[in-house]
Amino acid sequence: MIYTGLMAIYQLKNIAPKGLMPAEKLVKVCDEYYEERTIGVTRYYAALGADRRVDMVARIWLNPEVFPGQYAILEDGNQYRVDFVQKTTDDDGLPVMDLTLVRLEENYDVLTEYAAETVSTVSGT
Repeated sequence: MIYTGLMAIYQLKNIAPKGLMPAEKLVKVCDEYYEERTIGVTRYYAALGADRRVDMVARIWLNPEVFPGQYAILEDGNQYRVDFVQKTTDDDGLPVMDLTLVRLEENYDVLTEYAAETVSTVSGT
């Protein structure tokens, strides 16, 4: 795999203390090197048929911490929602994942440090 760059994977969390209004921010799960892939015709038209769009496909090493509904932030600061994860193998037979990414129109705030006991996962994402 030839790396295009580094992306950080985030989960949307409620950082507000219990009993207060929810405050949603992105909390980092892991960092991944990625290879940008070509968006295939089949993937593109399948997304159109489902009234969705595909802005980018990124290949990373197999990581069970990465799943649909999370968010990826690239080195340029662009934020994407992980819409679909496809497990496959690379040319050498090693396990990788292709992430279908949809660019966000409005970026979330990113939390750099937090107390784990006050953070809960936001339901419905």
